Order: sequence, then C-alpha cells, then structure tokens
Amino acid sequence: MRPLHIVRRTLSILLLLCLLLSCGTPRRLSKARLVDAVWTFSQTRPDGFTLDIRTLTEPARGISVAYAATQSSHGREALDAVVSHATAHEGFVGGWLDTKDSLYYFDSIRLFPEDSLEAAVNFGKANFQKAIYRLSTGEEILLNTDPARSE
Repeated sequence: MRPLHIVRRTLSILLLLCLLLSCGTPRRLSKARLVDAVWTFSQTRPDGFTLDIRTLTEPARGISVAYAATQSSHGREALDAVVSHATAHEGFVGGWLDTKDSLYYFDSIRLFPEDSLEAAVNFGKANFQKAIYRLSTGEEILLNTDPARSE
C-alpha cells in the first residue's frame, strides 16, 4: 500500500491536470497553460515520458527522436522553448532524467513509426543524438554519432 502523502500528491497532480484541461481541449490551451500541463505531467513521470501535446496523451508506439534545437533543455525554465518548438513541429515533447548529472531534460520530439528504424536512426544522427527510444518496448537504441568511431 502506498503512503498517504504519495497518494495525496498524485491526486493533487491529477486534479491540477483536470482543471487545466477543463479550460477547453488541449489544442485550445494558452501556451502558458500548456507548459504548465506538461510540467505537471512530467512530475508524474520521474523516469521519463513522451507526450502528444495536442491531446495530452502518451503514445504507446513509435520511435522517439529528439531535435537538436531543444537539446540540453533542462528544468522548468527551459520548457517554454521546448513547447514552442514542439507546437511548430510534430507536437511531441519528451522528458527524461539524466542520472549522471541528476537533471531532468525536455526535448521537442519527432515520433517515427516503429517500422521506420533506419529513418529514425538517420534523423537521430543528423540531430546529434546519443540514443533514440522505442516506446512499445522501452528500448533505448544507442547511436554511433562520433565520426571518428565509424566502422
């Protein structure tokens, strides 16, 4: 059984999300409210997430690949730029915890179909990514982006 403080925190977060969404469909949320919704959602996913900001839902399938333009965006203060980029592109935001520096990073994401691994890898390399992520299996796919290490 979960401790009461965790249950209360989870309920508080869910209530905030419901309040934010009651203002209209996610597509109609102001940028500030959308950023708040993504931030609140990220608090429920400490290990990471991929979120469709048009519907505020998590896709179950696809290969998540970050854009270089939003690389190194961490913390609440960077989320405005990430959401702006995602809004202008495919509409996906990802978040993940880097255990090396204990920072939570946000990225604008391009989501590829799972049968498009080669395209996802090429996009990842073009955007200087170290890894891409297959949502359905939770598999991190490491990329060799260092030209000196090419085989």
